[in-house]
Amino acid sequence: MENVSGLSFYKMLGSGAGNGFSIWPDFSTFVLLTVWEDSSDYEAFARTNARHMEFLERQSKYGRAELTPFKGHGTWNGSQPFEYSNPPEGDYPLAVLTRASIKRSKAFKFWRNVPGVSKHITSTPGLIWAKGVGELPLVEQATLSIWRSAKELSSFAYGGEGKHKSMVVKTREIGWYSEEMFVRFAVNRLVGSFQQVSD
Repeated sequence: MENVSGLSFYKMLGSGAGNGFSIWPDFSTFVLLTVWEDSSDYEAFARTNARHMEFLERQSKYGRAELTPFKGHGTWNGSQPFEYSNPPEGDYPLAVLTRASIKRSKAFKFWRNVPGVSKHITSTPGLIWAKGVGELPLVEQATLSIWRSAKELSSFAYGGEGKHKSMVVKTREIGWYSEEMFVRFAVNRLVGSFQQVSD
């Protein structure tokens, strides 16, 4: 992947068991996150890259989300890989990436708070798909989620006295991240399997 034409950023991510928000690994599910200079670069890669085609042949299920970032903040390993476009008008499906480096001294306290949020997200109206992923178990973590609308996402993230809202407050109070990133994407296209995690 190092010398692929048009590929400006990539991460190969493992996932946790169940819906991904677990200290136990899921060796059946992986995520390849890529950022391309142009869609034609990805199309050429998908059509001609031998390793990519071999990877796809081994999969029993495969899903691809084509996304355009329009809002975000923070960094990933010190870099900001996304070029933000203007947000689309009206209501639209969107995807969210939240990513963090968890301070090792805060990891135990962080993971004690995760189960409540993970149970809440899978039963939330408007959620199409969600998975907890990461580069390193326990300390380099991310969440990818896809939603029918921004309104339904906001209801989960900030509405009422929900578990996620409580987690956001605790994040500010406890400061358990040494680095974090939050990005919203417009969903251009979903291909393949994006079954809800609990299915």
